[in-house]
Amino acid sequence: MVENFNAARGALEGGDVRNMFGEYPVTKIIAELEYDNLLPGILFRTSRKQCDADIEMLMGSHGGGISPAAQETLIHGIDTVIKKYGMEVEVIRRHPHYPSLVTTATGAHHAGQLLMWRLLLEELMSRGMLRLLIATGTVAAGVDFPARTVVITAHSKRGSEGFNVITSSELMQMAGRAGRRGKDTIGFCIVAPGAYSDARVIHQVTQRPAEPLRSAYFAAPATVLNLLKYRNVDDLRYTVSKSLAAYLDRKSSRIIRDEAEREEQLIGADASISDEKRKRGQKRTRRMLREADVLAARQTGLLEKSLVALTSLGYVEPSGLTEKGNWAANLCTSLVLELGEAINDHLLSDLSEEQLVGVVASIAGDPHRPYFGIKANPIRKEKFNQMQAVIDRVRKVYSNPVTSDLSVLPDAALTVLTWMDSTSWTEFGGLLRLAGVAEGDVARLVTQTADHLNQISRLEESHPDLARTAAAGRLRILKPPLTEAVLAE
Repeated sequence: MVENFNAARGALEGGDVRNMFGEYPVTKIIAELEYDNLLPGILFRTSRKQCDADIEMLMGSHGGGISPAAQETLIHGIDTVIKKYGMEVEVIRRHPHYPSLVTTATGAHHAGQLLMWRLLLEELMSRGMLRLLIATGTVAAGVDFPARTVVITAHSKRGSEGFNVITSSELMQMAGRAGRRGKDTIGFCIVAPGAYSDARVIHQVTQRPAEPLRSAYFAAPATVLNLLKYRNVDDLRYTVSKSLAAYLDRKSSRIIRDEAEREEQLIGADASISDEKRKRGQKRTRRMLREADVLAARQTGLLEKSLVALTSLGYVEPSGLTEKGNWAANLCTSLVLELGEAINDHLLSDLSEEQLVGVVASIAGDPHRPYFGIKANPIRKEKFNQMQAVIDRVRKVYSNPVTSDLSVLPDAALTVLTWMDSTSWTEFGGLLRLAGVAEGDVARLVTQTADHLNQISRLEESHPDLARTAAAGRLRILKPPLTEAVLAE
């Protein structure tokens, strides 16, 4: 490790990071950590593909395994966790990474894995039975267990708008996993050099303050409908004005406004400034003041936007909820308008359990994820086209920031229906691997579909037949290992 540190320092002083090292292979990382007694560790990667590739590399390497006695102890620990949570033994033992887990004491933890598999790795890591956990941000953000060492291999990560440098909070989450209470007097956070891992950038991030608290609240249609069951529109406006989101927006607005006013005063007091610079400065301050006004009124604007859409589609009238709005208020989902319009158009009426599950699943998936599509789809194309027409109609009156890229995904419908007809996850998982589809993505699709069906099942008073079909379809797809008991996070 000393030679590596000296090489890294020399490269940094010379200003050439790209040629400092190639990408550090996981076999090199685990060997170095083991040599310096820095295991157990968490190796952070930026993609699922990297995590899985690391496991395959460890499986194929020589000298990276654990002793037969350690393997027996680990297998016993795995069986204990399986029994504790009532996991399906075959799902665990037939997992593609199981051989690597028991021979190298390493595992890949990311959103593409089944929750059951992630829970197993978390338990084993907490018990000190793993040498290295290779993970994406799923560990940094939501799992509370430490390691002796954390290895960061990138200073940026891919987001919805391309690659962005990690934030100070994200770095703090990752680095904060280093050091086990009661076992280590100190934790180690190591930056592994590479083409996309510049220690200088990481150092800059450490100097930044933590990002301020932000509210994810906004007056979405589902929220508005639910609140209007008990309040009038004026009460709703007052509630929104007193929300944390509105408070934070007003606070940010005041900061921008104060900065604009200070700049305006400086421009007015400086007689030496040229007319051209004065005009540019005044233009900039006017832009900042407009930005402050928009920010201060943002939450109210989002509420009015929802009210306009709900009124346009017939859910709300000046006196409150319409008959349509009263039953739609039971649909506590981000897709309330899409599902409400589909139900109102009788698009979901008189469907079998399979057909209803398929149509709902077609709008429950992530357009950026691949799903199972290598056999004929039992849902007629006409039904998908009708659902897409509903989505397009809703989008004309309301642009939902949460579901801005919503579209009908026939493969998502086929995926859930294939699971519905499968006798076991072992059988189904083989099909998914054949199609190159991640189990975690499918598990998420199934549970999201089940959640939408659960909302529809609440319409027993206004749409009793549809509610019964939705409830029955939901039960058929929430079978082991995707039962609610296992899904509880």
